[in-house]
Amino acid sequence: MNGKSATRGIFMSAYGERYAAIDVGTNSCRLLIADIREGRLVPVLFTLRMTRIGEGLSEKGYLQQEPVRRTVVALQGFLSLARSYGVSRIRAVATSAVREAANAAFFLERARDEAGLIVDVISGEEEARLNYVGVCRSLSLGRRAAVIDIGGGSTEFTYPLAEGGGDALSCRSVPLGAVRLTEHPLLLPEILGSLKSALDDLRGFRQDLVGVGGTITTLAAVDQALERYDPGRIQGYYLTRAAVERIMFSLAAKNSEERKRVPGLQPERVDIIVAGTTILWAILTYLGAPGITVSEADLLQGIILEMISL
Repeated sequence: MNGKSATRGIFMSAYGERYAAIDVGTNSCRLLIADIREGRLVPVLFTLRMTRIGEGLSEKGYLQQEPVRRTVVALQGFLSLARSYGVSRIRAVATSAVREAANAAFFLERARDEAGLIVDVISGEEEARLNYVGVCRSLSLGRRAAVIDIGGGSTEFTYPLAEGGGDALSCRSVPLGAVRLTEHPLLLPEILGSLKSALDDLRGFRQDLVGVGGTITTLAAVDQALERYDPGRIQGYYLTRAAVERIMFSLAAKNSEERKRVPGLQPERVDIIVAGTTILWAILTYLGAPGITVSEADLLQGIILEMISL
C-alpha cells in the first residue's frame, strides 16, 4: 500500500464531531464537510472536481487510465482538505461508472494506495435511498414526495411505498444519464423506453417531484441567469416544465462556445447539459408534471446523516 494506511474514520477533531462525505460520480467528484449542531447538518465546505471517471466507459466497458488518474488526484486533494478542516469521520462512495466498470478494482486499489482512501461502491438502489434521506431532511416535503436524480451514468427514482408515508421506499435506478446519453445518443422513443417502467410505477402514486444532481441544479441556475452559483437561490427553487423545454431547445441550438456564455452554465458541463436536460424534459412530459422542486441536498447529506445514526 505504498506506506499509506487507507481509512474511513480519520483524525481527532478540535471541532468535535465533524463529518465529510465524498461522492465519486460518473461526471464529477464531490466533497461535503459538515458539522452537526442540535441535530442539524450545517455545511462547512463544499467543493467538486469535474474528473469524469466514466469517460469512455460506455464504449469500452472499463475505466480509462487518464480519468482514473484525474479522479485519484482529486481524492488526494479532498483528503488533504478533510485533514485541514479537522474532520473526525469520513465516508467515500462510488456510483454508476465504477459499479458498472469491468475493472472497478483497478480504481479502488489506486484510491486506497495512492490517496489513502477506502471507497465503497454502492448499488443504484442504495444511491437512490441515500439521496432520499438527504433531501427529506433538508426540505419541508409532503410525505408523498418522489426524488429524481439525473446523474452522469444513471437516473434514480425514490419514493415512499405506503400511502401517507412510512419507512418502505421504492428505489429504482435506470442506466441512463447525461454522460452516457451524450456518448451514445438515443432517439426520444428509446429514452422513454429506458425510463418507462420506472415512470409508470411513479405515475400511479401522484407525488410531488424533487430533483437533485448536477443537471437539475444547473438548469435552476440557468433559469435564473445566475452569474455566480448561489446554493441559496437553488435550494427549493421550482423549475417548470416550460422552462426546461425552453432551455433545452435554446442550448441545443448553440455550439459549445456559445453555451459557455450562458449565465448559470458551468463550462465543464456544456457538452453534456443538452442530454441531461432532455432526460428531465422526457420525465416531466411523460408524467404530465408541471415542474419539479430543486434540492441542493442529496446523496452527500444522506451519507453524513447516516454516519451520525451509526
